[in-house]
Amino acid sequence: MRKLKFTIAASLLIMATSHAQDIQYPTFSSTLKNGMKIIVCEKPGNDYVESEVWYRVGSKDEKPGIRGMAHLFEHMMFRGTKKYPANSVFEEVDKVGGQVNAYTTYDRTVYHEYVPVTALEKMFDLESDRMQNLMVTQEILNTEREVVGQELRNGESNWYGKLIADRYPYLYPKNHPYEVDVIGFLDEITKFTSEQCMEFYNNYYSPNNAFLVIVGNVKHDEVFVLAEKYFGAVTKQLNIKAPTNTPELFGNALKQTEMPLLFPVQIYSYVFPRPAVGSADYFAMTVLTHILFTDANSILNNRLVKKEYLAYAVNITTEEWSLFPNYGVIDVIMNASPGNVKVKKIIREEINKIIADGIPQNLIDAYIKASYNGVVFQNYESENIASSLGIAEYYFNDYKIALNITEEYKKVSQKDLKRVAANYFSEENIQIMNIKPEF
Repeated sequence: MRKLKFTIAASLLIMATSHAQDIQYPTFSSTLKNGMKIIVCEKPGNDYVESEVWYRVGSKDEKPGIRGMAHLFEHMMFRGTKKYPANSVFEEVDKVGGQVNAYTTYDRTVYHEYVPVTALEKMFDLESDRMQNLMVTQEILNTEREVVGQELRNGESNWYGKLIADRYPYLYPKNHPYEVDVIGFLDEITKFTSEQCMEFYNNYYSPNNAFLVIVGNVKHDEVFVLAEKYFGAVTKQLNIKAPTNTPELFGNALKQTEMPLLFPVQIYSYVFPRPAVGSADYFAMTVLTHILFTDANSILNNRLVKKEYLAYAVNITTEEWSLFPNYGVIDVIMNASPGNVKVKKIIREEINKIIADGIPQNLIDAYIKASYNGVVFQNYESENIASSLGIAEYYFNDYKIALNITEEYKKVSQKDLKRVAANYFSEENIQIMNIKPEF
């Protein structure tokens, strides 16, 4: 159920230019007395509905000794209550022809179902029940620890997944909210107790630490009535405040700049500080990163991969939506060769061009237009709309940002891109980890 960091929210990153709204369906909200916000998007079409519960909890909320608890607890939430025991969550969704899943990131944990509209009330009953009545026994915990352990081992069986896991400890300074990978440490996970799990649950799984997103062929007033009926009676409240301060990443040296690799490629990992969502530089950094590095038609992908055949791929492997300043990591994957030093020179050359001259406006316009075309297509899916609304509510505390997030990207100027390139991609702030075969 865990999503790898480099795939989380990939379809949400840029919503681009158009005179129309990014989300063109009526959207409404209401907040219950217990603090839980309900967001409803009335999207006509088939008689299915996307229902998502977003909890403001992730690996950022863990402490030493319980690393991996947020992700493990995502699994535990499917283990049942007295009313819905064992595999009832899956059974209730399966018998109506729906889909159910969940994911955990550094910042958030999201549970989502896609079911017929007629089954929405059942989903509310189920979700509100496990918000307040989850049962965690040592027997259940032992089973799920094995599942998570196997998930971790499966990830390590993929050479690239193993690389990401092995590299992670060298990135963040101590006490940063993202200093530990979301999946945690197996030696700590195997020592979790049911009491620790219930403490985590009681601290963070509460209505004032969650919100609900509904997208589909529904009426908002009817959904609000159902939400009041099932979630309004939940009295739990958040007991612990999320971390607010983070160590400075500028000038922080990587713990290691070289790594061996059991695969016949060489990788230059470009590591640079990224601003948190809400920073004045956030939107400019996102535009710059995509146009320079990671889009299919980006400056460096065109030059290194498509034209000069110096690299196999340019890939970003980090979460771009973040509550705190974090590290961006971009991998340039190449044939292992002494001549790869040329790649470093080309990347520095292209960065320096942007610092000096900015990015041509035609490239910015083409990028925004292509991104908008993609978002129009994605919005045929209720899940994509729910994700966009959830991201906006989570990171901006305002789902309405998603309705017109294009406008935020359109505000980015060439001057902004030059400033951000000079600051975040300077030779002092961008670091390179050289990863190459050890055989």
